[in-house]
Amino acid sequence: MKELKNIISAIEDLKATNETAIATLVKVSGSTYRSPGARMLMTANSNIIGAISGGCLESDVFDKAQAVIESGKPRVIKYDTTSEEDMIWGLGLGCQGIAYVLIESLQENKLQEIAFIKKCLDTRSYGAIATIIIVEGEAKTQVGQRLLLGEDTIISNLTDDNLLTEVLSDTKAALQNNSSILKEYQLVTGKIEVFIEVIQPPLSLIVFGAGYDVLPLVIFGKQLGWDITVVDNRQREASKKRFEQADKIQLSAPENVLEHIEITERTVAVVMSHNYLDDLEMLQLLLPSNLKYLGILGPKKRTNRILEELKSAGITSNANIYSPVGLDIGADNAEEIALSIVAEIQAVISQRNGEFLKNRNAPIHAKKE
Repeated sequence: MKELKNIISAIEDLKATNETAIATLVKVSGSTYRSPGARMLMTANSNIIGAISGGCLESDVFDKAQAVIESGKPRVIKYDTTSEEDMIWGLGLGCQGIAYVLIESLQENKLQEIAFIKKCLDTRSYGAIATIIIVEGEAKTQVGQRLLLGEDTIISNLTDDNLLTEVLSDTKAALQNNSSILKEYQLVTGKIEVFIEVIQPPLSLIVFGAGYDVLPLVIFGKQLGWDITVVDNRQREASKKRFEQADKIQLSAPENVLEHIEITERTVAVVMSHNYLDDLEMLQLLLPSNLKYLGILGPKKRTNRILEELKSAGITSNANIYSPVGLDIGADNAEEIALSIVAEIQAVISQRNGEFLKNRNAPIHAKKE
């Protein structure tokens, strides 16, 4: 998410876009470093923002982007790292996978897509982008044409009305299922492949507590592009300076907290005030919510005591509680604990179990277990 935000920010700062291109990983097969949807911005002064691989493809993609900028015509490059030609090219990826990269100059069509993505991120709304990536045979449609579907938006430059109907239906389904997909359409005159990418709002992390150990959690979360809110129920003005990297610092009494924060399906929370009564008050408000992740710092015995006390008061939990918070990585200091918490949140949101990859039998980039 941070990478995408950086690309959008860089485009907004550009004085001219006529010598700029964007590369997007749109299709993969076998083992690859990145998943479809990874982007890389290439500017006229040789700046590269973002990445589509582990650093192996970027130089070659940059070279090929110059021809795309000059012609203005999108192009899909296929990198087959399963063949011996991989070594001949000098790429030496050794990934044993196939990657398809769409390169486009930053023209009106692409700028429209970037503006759409920015709107999704800024308004914390979902959207989907269907992009033509392969055209075989004779067809009205061209590589790079796309459809943008948002909560209140349908924008398309697809020139085949029949194809538009099918793509729109599949894009709506992808958006409803919250899952990017690759679709193939067999036409009378040929075959079309479309990459349908679902754009998700940034993850929102709300941290209840303002101690020194909250700071590394804020820093790590921002590195991942999450929106961070720090809630200090002691209402200390010094917290505003300490957590200036956070997107929002809320100084609020416990009973008023929910008036100032928004909990959605993309919200996770960590309670770490180190004060039993403060945690009790916060959890009284948070337990009835449908948080996918509610981390509670402290020993399991302490958390169980809080939960039992709240249960006796008639308050039960709809939230998914993780306590003690974090993955078991042997964390000891504030930074290590923050790392374990961030890793656990990432695992939960990605529907993974946080185990060693060496023990995984499924593809690494599979979306779900």
